[in-house]
Amino acid sequence: MGSSNGTVTDQDGIYKLDLPPGPVKIQISFVGYQTQTQSTTVTAGNTAPLDFSLVEGSLLSEEVVIVGTRSTEGRSKIDSPAPIDIIQAKDIKATGQVDITQILNFVAPSINSNRQPGGDGTAHIDPVALRGIAPDQTLVLINGKRRHGSALVNVLGTPSQGSVAVDFNSIPVASIERIEVLRDGAAAQYGSDAIAGVVNIVLRKETEKVNVSSTVGAYNTSFRNKTDGALTQFDVNYGFGFGKGGFLNLTGQFNSNDRTNRTGYYELANRLTGAKQYWFSYPTGTAQETIDAQELSVDRYSSGNSGNSKQQSGSLFFNAALPLGNGAEVYSFGGVTSRTSNSRNNAYRFPNGTSTLNSVSSRYFPNLYPNGFLPENVGVISDKSITIGVRGKKSGWDIDLSNMFGSNRVQYYVENTLNASIGASSPTRFNSGALQFQQNTTNLGVFRKFTDLSLGKSLGVAFGAEYRQENYKIEAGEPDSYRNGGDRTYINTVGGSLLPPPAFRPRPAGAQAFPGYQPSDAQDQFRNNVGVYGDLEYDITNRVLLTGAIRYENYSDFGDKLTWKTSTRIKITEDINLRGAVSTGFRAPSLQQKYYSATTSIPQADGSLLLSRVSNNDNQVTRAFGVPSLKAENSFNLSAGVTARLFEKLTLTVDGYQIEIKDRVTLTGFFQTTTSSTNQTVRDAAALVANLLKDYPDVNSAQFFGNSIDTRTRGIDAVLSYRTILGNGTLNLSAAANITRTEVTDVHVPSGLVGTATQDVKDYLSERIFFDRLQRGRYERGTPQNKLIVSAGYTVKRLTPYVRLTRFGEYTAYASQNNLDDPNGARDQEFSPKWVTDVTLSYQLNSSVSLSVGGNNVFDVYPDQQILQNNQTGALPYGTAASQQFGANGAFYYGRVAFTF
Repeated sequence: MGSSNGTVTDQDGIYKLDLPPGPVKIQISFVGYQTQTQSTTVTAGNTAPLDFSLVEGSLLSEEVVIVGTRSTEGRSKIDSPAPIDIIQAKDIKATGQVDITQILNFVAPSINSNRQPGGDGTAHIDPVALRGIAPDQTLVLINGKRRHGSALVNVLGTPSQGSVAVDFNSIPVASIERIEVLRDGAAAQYGSDAIAGVVNIVLRKETEKVNVSSTVGAYNTSFRNKTDGALTQFDVNYGFGFGKGGFLNLTGQFNSNDRTNRTGYYELANRLTGAKQYWFSYPTGTAQETIDAQELSVDRYSSGNSGNSKQQSGSLFFNAALPLGNGAEVYSFGGVTSRTSNSRNNAYRFPNGTSTLNSVSSRYFPNLYPNGFLPENVGVISDKSITIGVRGKKSGWDIDLSNMFGSNRVQYYVENTLNASIGASSPTRFNSGALQFQQNTTNLGVFRKFTDLSLGKSLGVAFGAEYRQENYKIEAGEPDSYRNGGDRTYINTVGGSLLPPPAFRPRPAGAQAFPGYQPSDAQDQFRNNVGVYGDLEYDITNRVLLTGAIRYENYSDFGDKLTWKTSTRIKITEDINLRGAVSTGFRAPSLQQKYYSATTSIPQADGSLLLSRVSNNDNQVTRAFGVPSLKAENSFNLSAGVTARLFEKLTLTVDGYQIEIKDRVTLTGFFQTTTSSTNQTVRDAAALVANLLKDYPDVNSAQFFGNSIDTRTRGIDAVLSYRTILGNGTLNLSAAANITRTEVTDVHVPSGLVGTATQDVKDYLSERIFFDRLQRGRYERGTPQNKLIVSAGYTVKRLTPYVRLTRFGEYTAYASQNNLDDPNGARDQEFSPKWVTDVTLSYQLNSSVSLSVGGNNVFDVYPDQQILQNNQTGALPYGTAASQQFGANGAFYYGRVAFTF
C-alpha cells in the first residue's frame, strides 16, 4: 500500500510481486468481494507466499453518500430517507459516453438531456433536467459546494426554453470519482434551485497513480450512409500525497467532436402546399419567371445543418487538501475550461429571390455568396471556478468555512453570413457580443452528532449561514452585427403572387442567424442574498430516523423566503425500509431571466424567418405589454417509498413523488406584428403589437419572461440491482425506470396585459399567445414520459462485456394554435417509444493497460421523422422536435485505451 506497485492474478488466482526488502502491506480487491489487507516482511533474495481467501463483499446498497445529509459520516443509499442514485467512475466508463450530460441521460432514468440540433446558445451548452422539471430547478454541487450557473438563458424552442442550466460539460469526466443524484426537494437544506433535487459531483482524491486514457470514435449510420461526428478525447489524471494525509489530484482533458448533419433533401416546391419555395428575381425587376431545380448550383442535401455542433475543449481541474494538525485541514478544488463550439444554422440562404419578405432567402446579396450561404453560430465558452476552505473539529463540533467563486462567459460570433441591410460592403463575420455570469459564495457550516442521549440513539445537529453575490453582464456586439444599413431589396412575389415591378422592400437589419446584442441590451447587474439554516437528524431508535430542516433566505432584489423539510425512514425489518418526505422550496428568478434581451432569428416550418425580440423584465416595452416584475417560484414536495434488500444480493427501491410549483417563470409565446390571417381579431392584435414595438422596426415579434404558470408533476422511480458471483466471475444486473407526468394547473395572465386593447384582442393574446398550447405541450408532453434502463455486466478474469438497453418513452410536440383560422392542431405529432442498445467489451491486458471497444445505439435507431406539416421544405426530418429522446445521430462506435502507472 502507498505505492503504485501492483499486479493482477492469473486464472488460478496466482500472483507475483517484486518488492524491496522490509515491512510491507499488501492490499487485494476484486469486484463483489471485500477489500483485504495483510502485513508481511520481505527478505532480500527470498520468495515468500502470502495467500488471501476472498470473502463476498457488501452490495451496491451499502454505498455511502454525503448528499442529503449534514453528517460527515454519510449514510448508505438504501438507509437514506430520500432516494439517491450513485454513479461510480466504473459506471461512467461503461457508458461509452464522454461528457457528463450524456452520461447522466443514459444512466439515470429520472434525468433527461439532449444536444439540440442547430439553433443558437442551446447548441453550445446542454441543459440537464431532473424528474421532468426545468434545468434551473435542480441544484448542482461539487464536493458538496454550490456550483455556479451558465451565462446562457435558453430561448430556442426546446423543453428547456426560458431556463438557465449549469454547464456540466465544463467539468472533465476524468476528474470525477462519483456522481450523487438526490431525487427529492432540498431547498430547505441547500437553498434556492433545489426544487427537483440535487446533483453532487465528487472529485477524485486518489494518489500515487497516473491514469491516462484516450478515446476515438465516430458515427456510422445508414442515414445517407454517413460517417461523421469524429471524436477524439485524451485525459490524464495524477495524484500525489504529501505531509500526513495531504494530497493533490490533477486532471487534464482535451476533447474534439466534429459536427454531425442529418439534413434532408430540400424541395423547391413546398411539400405541403405545392407552392414554389423560391422565385427567380433580377435586381432590375424585369424578369418574372420561376427557377428550375437544375439552375441551382447548391447541394440541397446541405441546405441546413441538423445535428451536433463542432466542439473543441480543454480542461484543467484539481482537488487538494493540506492537514494543519489537530484534525483540521485546508482544502481547495476548482478548474478552468475553454470550449469553442461551432453550430451551423438549420436554414440555408438560397441564391435567389423569395416568396415572402420574411423568407430566409430574402437576406441574400448576390456578389457576396453566388451560391447562397449557411450561417455558423460560434460560441467561445470560458468557465472558471475555485473553492478554498478550512474544516476541522472544535469542542466536538465539525466546522467548515469556505468560499466558492465561479464564472461562466459565452462570447458569440457569427460567421459565413452577412448583414443584408448594409449591402455589398457587409462583413461576413461578426462579433455578436457576450454573456457573463459570476457567483461568489461564502459558507459556514457546523455539525455535531450527539450519541449520549437519555431518549433516542443519536441526534445530529447542523446549522450555518451563507452569503452569495451574483453578477450578470451582457456586452454589446460590434455595430455592424445589429445596425440597419438602409439597403433595399427587390422582391417580385408576396405570398406566391407576382408583383408588378418595381417592388422594393428594406433589407432586414442585423447579422443573419444571430443579430448582435445592441447597446440597449447591455447589462451589468448585481444582487446578493443571505441565508441561514438549521438541520436535525434524529435516530430515535435503530429502526426509526426523523429529520427536519428550516432555512431563511433574503434576496436584495425580490425579498425573503422561509422553507422547511421533514423526512423519515422506518426499518420494518433489517432488510425493508419505508421512507418519505414533505418539503417546501423556492427558486429565485435568475439575473439572466430578469435582464436578458436580444433579437433572435427563428426559422419556421415553411422556410420563413421570425425575427423575435426578447425584451427584458425591466424594459419599458415589457411594462407596456402589462407584464409585471418577476417573483420567486414556490414549491411543495411530497415523496414516499420503500427500499428492500432481498436474498442478500438483490436490492429494490421504489419511490413516488409529487412536486407542485407555483408561479413558474416561462418565456411567453410570440406577440407578432404581422399576420396572413383574414380574421379581424388576429389582424387587430397584430396592429396593436406593431404599435407597442414601434421602437424596434426591424423585428416582427416579441417575447417576455413572466411568472406564467402553476404545475403539478407526479411520478414513480424504481431501481432494481442484483450482484452475484457466477462461475469464475461477477455478474451485475440492474433495471431502473422513471414515469413522470406534468400538468399545467393554472395560467397567470397579467391583469394589465395590453390594457388598451378590445376584449376580443385581449382574449386572443391571453389565450392564444401569452401561454399557448405549444408552450403547454413543452411542459406537459415535450420530453419522454417514461424511461427504462436495463443493463448487464459480467467480469470474468480480465474480460468484462457490458450491455445496456434504454427505452425512451413517447412524447408529443404540439403546434401553436395562435391562428384562429386553423384551430385544429394539424401539426401536433406524437413520437413513439424507441429502444437504444449500447455494447462495451473491456479487456485488462495487465495491471497497467486496459482496452475497450464498443458501440452506442448499435442498431442505428432513429426517432420518428417530423411529419410533413412540420417539415414543409424537406430539409429537417430530425429537427428540434424530433430530438428530445436520445438525439438523432444514429450508431456511434469507439475504442479506448487506458494506462495506469
